[in-house]
Amino acid sequence: MTRMIGILAILYLTASSEASAQRVQNDGFARVLGPEWTSRYVISKDARHNAILFVRNGDNFKDWKEMVTIDDFSESSGLSPEKTLDKLETILEKKCPGTRQFAVLARDESSILFRWHSNACDNAPEDDDVGRVMVGRYSWYFLDYGERVHELAPETRAKWIKILSDASFDSVTSSFDPQWMSVDVDEVVPFAMDKVIAALKPAMESQNCNVSLADSSRIECKRPRENDSSKHKGFGGESVTAKLEAKGDQTRVSITTGLGFYGRLAKGNWSTPVYLEMMRNLQRTQP
Repeated sequence: MTRMIGILAILYLTASSEASAQRVQNDGFARVLGPEWTSRYVISKDARHNAILFVRNGDNFKDWKEMVTIDDFSESSGLSPEKTLDKLETILEKKCPGTRQFAVLARDESSILFRWHSNACDNAPEDDDVGRVMVGRYSWYFLDYGERVHELAPETRAKWIKILSDASFDSVTSSFDPQWMSVDVDEVVPFAMDKVIAALKPAMESQNCNVSLADSSRIECKRPRENDSSKHKGFGGESVTAKLEAKGDQTRVSITTGLGFYGRLAKGNWSTPVYLEMMRNLQRTQP
């Protein structure tokens, strides 16, 4: 397991899973990276946390030399940036005691910038990082640049200190805009098929996608074409298909978006927001 995916699992005490068709266009904060980076989108099983991971082209997500991570925690931390960082340190310390060192570089009322270093732990090699925690009213972000080296080169550290310092809360938020993400979903969720079907229909409708077909293993919907007065953004006309397969008391859910031909460059991928809303609906049914 990679270091960053391990962090995601530790922070939410739940295994993170990687969506298929994992390509994220460079928008918002992510635009600083350019085409020489490959991206992957990660969603936690409880849909409360998601992240975009970047590695250099030619590397992979288990054997990387450099990684950039944008972690989105979709809930208020209820804490100051300093206390949020303290919480992060405490949780990480439980995984590999005594292997991480943090040093604060700068702070303001809504964020804190820091260096951190991880010694080798389990199967994860040593790495050196620059990170920033950004705290908002309803969510908080953890931005990170890391290399698997003993110490970052001074010019590399200075470069990423500037990039992370220049990021705004809005620019990070826009990196997760479903209009700019091309991500279909293929996940096994810990719920029976009948519950998943019941949660999927309203999830599709929440994205202005009208259900046109529904049976025991497949649900399809289509979004109407939009105009300037529409409350749902996006060009419209996309079709979303969910295929279901029972896996014991769990269900494999595959959600894909068809863009068609007309106006496809202006259309968005709705698989991820449908999946996230489905998971929220399922969580609400839990006792």
